[in-house]
Amino acid sequence: MNHGVPHDGVPHRTAPGGGGPRSHSGGSGTVPSGAAPGGAAPEDGAAPGGPPRDAAPGRTPLLSVRDLRVTLRERGGTAVPAVRGLSFDVHPGEVVALVGESGAGKSLTARAVLGLAPHGAQVAGSVLLDGQELVGARPSVLRSVRGRRMSLVPQDALTVLSPVHTVGAQLVRAVRSVRGTGRARAWEEAVAALDRVGIPDAARRAHAYPHEFSGGMRQRAVIAMATVNRPDVVFADEPTTALDPVMQARVLELLCGLSGQTGTSVVLVTHDLGVVGGHADRVVVVYAGRHVESGPVDRVLTDPRAPYTAGLLAALPPREARDRRLPAIAGSPPSPTSLPQGCAFAPRCPLAATRCRAHEPSPVVAGEPGRLVSCHRWQDLPDPARSLFADVP
Repeated sequence: MNHGVPHDGVPHRTAPGGGGPRSHSGGSGTVPSGAAPGGAAPEDGAAPGGPPRDAAPGRTPLLSVRDLRVTLRERGGTAVPAVRGLSFDVHPGEVVALVGESGAGKSLTARAVLGLAPHGAQVAGSVLLDGQELVGARPSVLRSVRGRRMSLVPQDALTVLSPVHTVGAQLVRAVRSVRGTGRARAWEEAVAALDRVGIPDAARRAHAYPHEFSGGMRQRAVIAMATVNRPDVVFADEPTTALDPVMQARVLELLCGLSGQTGTSVVLVTHDLGVVGGHADRVVVVYAGRHVESGPVDRVLTDPRAPYTAGLLAALPPREARDRRLPAIAGSPPSPTSLPQGCAFAPRCPLAATRCRAHEPSPVVAGEPGRLVSCHRWQDLPDPARSLFADVP
């Protein structure tokens, strides 16, 4: 990984195709099914909320999410569209970041993919894991997938770990519930998992209770629990919540390093673009339950094609000029119970035009392979795009 930091203050991971000047005049990239060049409408009945496939020619995704919709119910029966047609792919050994403000639907997306949507929620669309459809699958099928094929690292480790059982005992239970192995073998797997995530003297610490671990160690123990059965995909939901910056970096290195150690794919759910650059391969930006922009992380962070992405980047603190006031995106994200007509970001967007307020944009290819954007005016962004929200040198 490359953890160098350019002038914008965002660490970037080296990826093919990075760099080069902005070009809004198209490109030679292959148009994915359901995404059209320029501002054209998607073809072939494509999902309006996101690309039916990622622009990764020749690669077969391990996890394929298509037109995912999650509708919650308020008291009184009012329907609340929380996730509105989101699509993305995850390839073997890849780290994909789902990024957006709080309330964007990121965590709900992760739980819906895992079959853990809140009681009463309606989930529609398609979630294919190695070709197996999970939306509408029987509970027994979902239980056989969770832990074995896919797992979740939740936000707060204290809500996961039982205070009355040792960490090792909880890991043993996770192993035996999935694999049915004997206690001795399960204990060996538990200790190995703790050692793999960097718990010192793992064989001894496995006998400790969660309150005897520091916050960072508890988070590592939760990662060990999520990965002890070596699943194909791990969803990490804000895994660095309440950790100091040094421990945040260590946990992210550990979590995203799993892709190289075990071939596990990681979906990193976060509101912080600053933690994405040095750890993810691709990024999917989400706003109000919809796809905003996606592509290779280095390209999205250095050359955003959506005003919303540009606003998130402009708000990141730079490594220099710390005395200046940080810009902010005006207003607040809309409530899913009162979404505006047209583009949900239009009321906060400096580039919003009449068509933005009238018609919700569909994803289009943004001038180069692997780049998709859901914005009517992506070709009108200034260079650099962050100058929409601040004076950027």
